[in-house]
Amino acid sequence: MRAKSQDDRAAWEEFVFYYKGFIHMVLGKIGLSRTDQDDLTQEVLVKIWKNLPNHIYDPKRARFRTWLSCVIRNQVSDNFRQAQRRNRKHIAIAEEQKANDSLMMTEPEIENIIKKEWEVYIVKLALNNIAALFSAGAIEAFSMSMDGKSTEEIAQHLGIKPNSVIKLKNRIKERLIKEIQHLRTELEVK
Repeated sequence: MRAKSQDDRAAWEEFVFYYKGFIHMVLGKIGLSRTDQDDLTQEVLVKIWKNLPNHIYDPKRARFRTWLSCVIRNQVSDNFRQAQRRNRKHIAIAEEQKANDSLMMTEPEIENIIKKEWEVYIVKLALNNIAALFSAGAIEAFSMSMDGKSTEEIAQHLGIKPNSVIKLKNRIKERLIKEIQHLRTELEVK
């Protein structure tokens, strides 16, 4: 809500801090090149900045993330359409059709990517936010368990007892769940 005011630079910078990485991740999963991801992320942020003051938040209608997803999806679709127009000028009709078929993604495909990447993004952001609350060894134990390592492997690697590994993982898991819930409350604006 603070970021709706285009005069509140700090609020906008905080908004960009939280959402820029997510937008960039979604665009990467869609298959855009790194350069196109960077360019399109900026275009999406500009579109949000311009439209946020007029955005009317109605929790009964939709969450903020629904509106954000719409902006991303529309900007991606616009980008694909612009790429198609450029291709028509430079490529023969037969080659153009082949390129268009490979470039175009359906809206449900884009929405599915957005949904999956949001989940991954929230978990990574939450883990990053709580990392300072735990020792490096505790974070390493938790990360190793997320990578599929057994409790015994982790204990041997860290030089601690298996029971200690379980306690470390459970403490981090409990705090991570709380942080994810907090971030969802803050960023998804139900």
